[in-house]
Amino acid sequence: MNHDPKQDQDLEPDDDLEREYDPVLDNDDGHGSGKTTVPAAKGSTALMSLATLQSMLNSVDRSTSTSRSGRPLMQFKSRENGTWMFGRNRTVVEDDSLWGFDPRTFMWGYVCFGADKKVKGEVLASVGKSKPDVTTLPDKGVPWTEQRAVNMKCISGADDGVEVVFKINTYGGIQAIDELIDKVLDRIDGGKHDNKVVPIATLGKDSYPHKEFGKTWFPVLTVTDWMSLDGPAPAPAPVEPTPPVDQPRRRRVA
Repeated sequence: MNHDPKQDQDLEPDDDLEREYDPVLDNDDGHGSGKTTVPAAKGSTALMSLATLQSMLNSVDRSTSTSRSGRPLMQFKSRENGTWMFGRNRTVVEDDSLWGFDPRTFMWGYVCFGADKKVKGEVLASVGKSKPDVTTLPDKGVPWTEQRAVNMKCISGADDGVEVVFKINTYGGIQAIDELIDKVLDRIDGGKHDNKVVPIATLGKDSYPHKEFGKTWFPVLTVTDWMSLDGPAPAPAPVEPTPPVDQPRRRRVA
């Protein structure tokens, strides 16, 4: 992923470890407006193209467009050596574990934080719908900042089966999610997906030098495979070895 350091001119240090997830650090215009400089994925209408996915697949669960999913929160800690962790116990993600991203649950919207860095307001909607209009959101006394979210499930390693929601509102994080959406759209548009439209990715990281804060980490999602919405294909049953067939003994000729 190409990360543009110019987008991070107004970064602030992230040293509060108790909040639910990181408030935006690098997508504000520096004037408290909450405006973002994150480019739209594949143009202004690309994210809306996921409506094609939602109409193609059956039994789409719209309940995930609400702001609270009840799932543990996945976080990327850019100030903690780019660590991925989830849940109240801050479980660190196992290296090289694989995670599936449900394309029906990509969401966009806005979040705002109080002086205590706790969430004061959050409005999210499916990317198959229009993004909430920030100018119509209630005044919370603090700026609203752009956010992305998606539901994830671990499919390998120590955390196999764990389901979380990943919410991110930094420039690098939003860019990572938008690039993942691009890959889903490309796969759908290509047509040869055999209904395997769920990206499976590793949770990585990269960094760039910031003029004020030094090495700054951002998330990298590397797609390694695809699976259906039903989950990974079951492992083939082991094949039992065929017992050797006794050959008839030949008569010895005198």
